[in-house]
Amino acid sequence: MPFIGFILVVAAGAAVWWWRLKMLKEVGSEMIDSVERMRGAYKRRQYRKAAEAAPLTSIKDPAIAAVTFFMVLAEDKPTGMDEARTLIRSRMNGIIAARDMDDVLVFAEWTAKRVVSLEDPVRRFRDLWLANLNFDERRQLVGIADEVIRIAGEPTTEQNNALQALRRVLLN
Repeated sequence: MPFIGFILVVAAGAAVWWWRLKMLKEVGSEMIDSVERMRGAYKRRQYRKAAEAAPLTSIKDPAIAAVTFFMVLAEDKPTGMDEARTLIRSRMNGIIAARDMDDVLVFAEWTAKRVVSLEDPVRRFRDLWLANLNFDERRQLVGIADEVIRIAGEPTTEQNNALQALRRVLLN
């Protein structure tokens, strides 16, 4: 009888340790899954950042870059988009050919919808503007941007921050 009790205790002990090892394996698998999910989220975020910046990096003309920046500013207050388009069209008249203006505005609006931060275009276009625009043209760009953010009421905090960044980059 003691032998049968001993075998039962050994079997119960083996079952408990088998169950504990099984739970340890599940915990390890869950940790690995968690790390893989975090790694996947990181890679998706990096890809999304690259995809968001792709339309901006494709712009090589400072005038198109300026129109895009103005549209990004205008997108922050959607109620004034029509007025902003009219202002941009009138102020960029003579800088961009009239036959190309509609295409440029459509492209700029499409690009503006993919920009996350209003300061991204300032960072992306800084070198382009500094290399291709003289001081008076840069001052004109800042002036138009100031007009755009004043459409549909007072500028938002993000618009003011973007305009300050533009001033720092172009006029200092």
